[in-house]
Order: sequence, then C-alpha cells, then structure tokens
Amino acid sequence: MARKQPKNQLSLDYSVRGNRMVLRLGQVESQRVADFVFEGLINGDWVIEPAGDAADISYAQDIVHQIGHKLPYPEGIKIAQLHQVAPTFKGFSAIYKQKGWVFVNAASDINERNYHIHLLTVSLGLHALYTNTESLCARSEQLIFDALLPFEEVESFFRTDISKISGALAADIANFFKVPFPMVLKRALALKIISDEQYRNFMSVTPVRSARPRELFVTKDGSIDDLEAQLFSHDLD
Repeated sequence: MARKQPKNQLSLDYSVRGNRMVLRLGQVESQRVADFVFEGLINGDWVIEPAGDAADISYAQDIVHQIGHKLPYPEGIKIAQLHQVAPTFKGFSAIYKQKGWVFVNAASDINERNYHIHLLTVSLGLHALYTNTESLCARSEQLIFDALLPFEEVESFFRTDISKISGALAADIANFFKVPFPMVLKRALALKIISDEQYRNFMSVTPVRSARPRELFVTKDGSIDDLEAQLFSHDLD
C-alpha cells in the first residue's frame, strides 16, 4: 500500500537527477569538508547508517511540521549529526540515494546546530524553486526566521532605550529561541525592533552561560515592569 503523503509535503521525483549537494554552509574551509564528506559517501568510503560512531541519525518530520509551509520536500528527510569532523565544518544539505539529507557538526554549539538543521531542512524544500545558491539561502533563512523568531517574541526582549546587553542575558535570549544570538539580532533589525546603532552595539556581545539558569518569564500576577526589572536591572553595568 502506498504511503500517505504528509499534508504539508508535495510530491516530487528526485530519482531522475541522482545524488547531489543542495546547500553548503560556512566559509571555504567548511565547504571543503562538506565536499569531502559527500564525496566519501558517494564513493562508498564510509557509511552513516546504521547510526553509530560516525553519526547520530534522526528524522526531520517535526521540523517540517514546525515550519508549516507546503514545500516540495523529498520524502523522509534524515538528519546526520557527524562526529569527528573538523571544527570548521558547519553543515550541508543533499540528495543522497534519492532521499533528503541534512549533515551538521555534532560538536557545534547546540543553538547553532539547531539553527543549521532548520535552515538546511528548509533548503531541501526550496531548492527546486531557487536555483541560485544565495537566493536559496536567503529564502530559507526568511522562512526560519518566521517560524522560530516571531515578531511578538523577539520584541519582548528588547527596548528602544537600551544600549548594552550583558553576555549572560545574550545567552538567555539565544537559549530561549534556540538559535545563535547574532541571528536574533539580525531578525530584530530586519523587523525594526532595534536600531542600526543598537545592532552594532549588541553584536559585540559574547553570550556567556550563567552558572544557574535565570527565569525569563513573568508570572500571571506580574507586570511588564516586573519583567523589565528582571531582564535589565543587572545587565546594564
């Protein structure tokens, strides 16, 4: 019996074009590792399934559902978090054995890895529509911003009258959205929540994880003043 097509997944036949890379992330060094990894897979130099020492394998159906757009995704997208790859490696997406694959560095920062997994998954649903790599990356990023960084939530973490943010607060904000702090700032700037000057100031901040997690939410009995005091009272020194 044929499998039922997920409602947010359109049918598309990838078998006619064979194995190919879709989107590589990072600078030249990262892209070189991506080429090396993919060529090794194609040549049969190593295997990633079943999961083991080489990679942790999972499926991307939750991410596809979270993004929520009807895109021509390949069936059964898998995510491979690779071990023992160069620290410079960021990730890439590919069609391999007629399936969609996302490859990322298992050792990278958890928020960076989460962002890359989402971005590369979306690229697999968009690449038939965007043949230019820069356009593909930009459109993929926009869909990820819409899904992971909605206006109301991003706006709640910033005020127009602040010029400094501590490293601890930057880490808390990044952890809340589960993306790198610079991506939150990029989204806030695009939505005109922060100014160019604020963006430049905040981009110089290095997120620093605090010893104990701090609660970022206001209780039902609290007020906006309570939240602002909680967020900013110790972060402007």
